[in-house]
Amino acid sequence: MGRAQEGPLGVAVTMVMMAALLPSPSFASPEPEQPDFAAVIRTQAQVLDAVASDADAAALFLSHLGPALDLKDSATILSPSLSTKPPAPPFMPFDKAMRSELSATATQLTTELAAWRLAATLKEATDTGDVVGLKTALGRAARQRTWLFAGDTRQSLRRSIDLSAVLSDVAPAGGLQPISPSGYADYAAYLDRTYPLLTQANGSWVAVAEQEGVSGIRRRLAEFWTEGREAADKDLFANRYFQTVLRPVLAAHAIALAVRAEAEAERGAREAWTRLHIWRERLREMKGIERLCGTWHWTVHNHKNHQEHKLIMSFPPPATEAALPDPQASAGPPGPRPAKTVVLGDGVYLRWEFPGGYQEDSLLFAAEGQRLEGTFVNSAGAWGSITGKRVAPCPR
Repeated sequence: MGRAQEGPLGVAVTMVMMAALLPSPSFASPEPEQPDFAAVIRTQAQVLDAVASDADAAALFLSHLGPALDLKDSATILSPSLSTKPPAPPFMPFDKAMRSELSATATQLTTELAAWRLAATLKEATDTGDVVGLKTALGRAARQRTWLFAGDTRQSLRRSIDLSAVLSDVAPAGGLQPISPSGYADYAAYLDRTYPLLTQANGSWVAVAEQEGVSGIRRRLAEFWTEGREAADKDLFANRYFQTVLRPVLAAHAIALAVRAEAEAERGAREAWTRLHIWRERLREMKGIERLCGTWHWTVHNHKNHQEHKLIMSFPPPATEAALPDPQASAGPPGPRPAKTVVLGDGVYLRWEFPGGYQEDSLLFAAEGQRLEGTFVNSAGAWGSITGKRVAPCPR
């Protein structure tokens, strides 16, 4: 760009706009404020319960979750109506790889919310002893299982479902009937002695419930009678032992696993949402750079030495590859490139870096985007005004 006598020639920054427009010295973006996911899950519970495939998840994101989670821009980009024609302004066309990445992230977000919803339902039904609610949740899990557990994923949720299935298959403790105390004491002592481990080891009751389901539990409960013992109270003894000894342990593990599954799904949902939110910010950045793109006749007046310099500035179009690298690193016309470009509404911020110093410019679009007006400051102490006039449109 050339140099003024007092140092590198400045390119613009409006002094009055500095506080509102310029990023912090580190140029770090603030953490986005995330939505109330729990509230969204409650309001979208019915449609989340019906999802059973990636296609369902993508459709749900477009119709319900994108708008509900403040991701309308992402939903607009993925809309089927945009798949065969360029999107209308202000949306820019996205290439195939970019759209594919965005679609996969949107599907993941929906999947995490469905898993979160299922885990929360299992936890609540198990904690309250709601067998009907538990059976309903397990029916939904059976429909969603192939989709939710593609690959070796969601082990906590998978294990919680397996334990909940055992709990739902045995009548609740409220139905206990009178039994022979002495006979039951022998029965319970046999099981306590033969299978002392409730948790942890492979042979524990919890492990059998997870690996073999209710059939494995029933097999163990019936072993006492395999050697010809009197079987008059067989079902009553088995039910009492299950309700008083096994159910509390199995329920506690099922709830703990559901809580862990909730936390894992919440973490996945927040990460996916953040990636989608960043896409929206990238889109805004790309639209801003698209607006700035073109060739400009730049007039810079240095108020420190009252010199005026005329320059030709060329800004390339934004990069659209899936990885979205720094647009200023893409191929384009020769000449100086700003190290940082921010376009917010009609405001434009540019930072130029060079050996021994830097310069910051702040400009405003005028004349329907055909002119730029603003000021600059630089590390050499120079400051002044900048006027830009577009002389050539953005190359395509």
